[in-house]
Amino acid sequence: RDGSVRFSEKSGRWGNFPGILAGWRVSSEDFWKNNVPFVDYFKLRASWGKMGNDEVNAFQYLSSYSFGTGMIFGSDKTYYSGIYQSTTPNPFITWEVANVYNVGFESLLLKSKVKLDFEYFYQRRDNILIKRNASVPGYTGVSLPDENYGIVDNKGFEAVLGYADRIGDWTFMVNGNLAFARNKVVEFDEPERNVPWQVQTDHPMGCALLYKAAGIFKDEAHVESLPHVQGARPGDIIILDYSGDGTINSDDKILFDKTVDPEITYGISFSVGYKNWQLSGLVQGVGDCMRDMSLSLQGSEGNYFMYDARGRWTPENTNAAKPRAWERDEEYWRSSYKTDFTYHNGAYARMKNLQLSYTLPKKIQRTILLKDAELYVSGQNLFLIYSGNKIMDPELGDSYNYPLMKVYSVGVNVVF
Repeated sequence: RDGSVRFSEKSGRWGNFPGILAGWRVSSEDFWKNNVPFVDYFKLRASWGKMGNDEVNAFQYLSSYSFGTGMIFGSDKTYYSGIYQSTTPNPFITWEVANVYNVGFESLLLKSKVKLDFEYFYQRRDNILIKRNASVPGYTGVSLPDENYGIVDNKGFEAVLGYADRIGDWTFMVNGNLAFARNKVVEFDEPERNVPWQVQTDHPMGCALLYKAAGIFKDEAHVESLPHVQGARPGDIIILDYSGDGTINSDDKILFDKTVDPEITYGISFSVGYKNWQLSGLVQGVGDCMRDMSLSLQGSEGNYFMYDARGRWTPENTNAAKPRAWERDEEYWRSSYKTDFTYHNGAYARMKNLQLSYTLPKKIQRTILLKDAELYVSGQNLFLIYSGNKIMDPELGDSYNYPLMKVYSVGVNVVF
C-alpha cells in the first residue's frame, strides 16, 4: 500500500499494489529424476504483480494561477497586476497502474554445463494520464487536465542460453540472452480519421504517420505518368498514392510500426581461460527499430550526409535511388510531405567490451606479500560488428550527439 502527495487525499492518494509468485521445482520430483536424468534442475514459475506509477506532474488536482496583463484603476492611475486560472484541475487524478503477468522456467542440463531459462510476460498498463484533446475542440479555449484514461498493452519474452565447461587447463563460458517486446495502444483519445489505415489504436506507441517513398522521378515524363504534388520535378521523391484515388493528399499517409525503441535486444558474453590467462568480452545489440536520420540544415545552410550526396539524382544520373540536392527544408517532400525515405534501420551489434588479463602465479604473489594480483588490458565500444544504416552510429540519439568514445585501459588489480 502506497500513498503519494501528488494526488488528492480524498480521491486518489492511496493505492494497493499486491503481487504473488509461485514456483515448482519439478526436477525434485521422483518421476522427473527417474525419467529425465540429463536435466539436472528444472523449475516452473509464474507471477502476477500490480504496480503503481506516480511519476507525473504533481498537484494536478489543485487549481493553479498565473500573473497576466493588469489594468489601471482610480484617479491616481495605479496599475494593478492581473491574475488568471492557468489550468483546469482534475480532483480525481490517481495512480497509473500496471498489471504484469509472467510465466517461465529455469533449467540446468548436462551436469549443469548448460543453462536455459525462458520467460513470457504480458503487461496491461491502464489509468495512463492523457488529455482528451481530440474530444474537446480547441475553440472552447479550455486547457484540459490529464485524465486516467489511456490503456497500453505490452507483451514479449526473454530467453537465456549459456554453456560453461573446463577441459584440462582450459575454461570456457558463453552466455546469450535475447528479448522481444512489443506494445500497442488499446485506448486513448484519438480524433476520428478519414481513412482506417491511420487509426493509431492497435499500433505501437510512437509510431510515425508518414508518406511512403516509392523511388525517384527520373525525368519529366516520369513525373507526368504518376500522381504527384503540384510542383514536382525530376529528382524528387515519388510519393505513393496509397489511397489509389489518383491524387496525393493527407489520406495517403500510413503508420509505420517500427519506432526508435527496439523490439529486439540481445547480448552475448564470453570468456576463455588458459592457466593464468583470461579473455572475456561482451557483444551487445538491438533490432527491429528505425530512426529519422535527416539533417535540419542542408544546402547553403549546412552540410549533407555523404550517404545522401553520393549517387544522388543529377541530369546525368537519372536512374538514381536518392533524390537530387536540395536547399534546407524548402522542398515539399522534406517538410509538408515527409516520407519514410529519411528513416533508416537502427539495428546494430557492437563489441561493447573486450578484456585480456593475466593473474600472477601464487608463488610470485606470496613473494611480494600479495593475496591476489591481476594485470589487464581492456577496450570499450571497440567496433560495430553490424550496422543497419550507412549514415551514423545507430547507438547515438541523433547526428548532433557527440560520437561514442572508444576507451582503452591498462591496469592492475591487487589485493593485500
